[in-house]
Amino acid sequence: MYTIEHLSHTADIRLHLRADSREELFQAGFEAMNQIIRPGACQKPCPCVINQSIELNSVDNTTLLIDFLSDVLTLAHEHKAVFCELIFQEMGSNHLRASIGGRPANGFEEDIKAVTYHEADVQQNADGHWETLLIFDI
Repeated sequence: MYTIEHLSHTADIRLHLRADSREELFQAGFEAMNQIIRPGACQKPCPCVINQSIELNSVDNTTLLIDFLSDVLTLAHEHKAVFCELIFQEMGSNHLRASIGGRPANGFEEDIKAVTYHEADVQQNADGHWETLLIFDI
């Protein structure tokens, strides 16, 4: 289970993500970004006609999350699609391999320019939950 909390920010979109596992934290970021670019697009079952693989190596969990979301955002722009399905094949503190599935989108509600490293810090807290802040540059 995870939660996504919208926080105030002067110009960008700032979120606090909290999840029971690292995988769920990444899932929360993935779904939050989709909800920003195309609200409601992933509420119905996805007839996924656009499928992509993502494999990343990064120095730590924070960089891995930002790099992952940045890759998904790039693929969304390249394919003019919203990706609603996420399946992790491998997940570690500095490596992931995943497949994403999506469908064509007739434009985006909000144009995210970048997923920023500013304030991002993926941590597992004392009660075992994973959390971070995310800022989307719009």
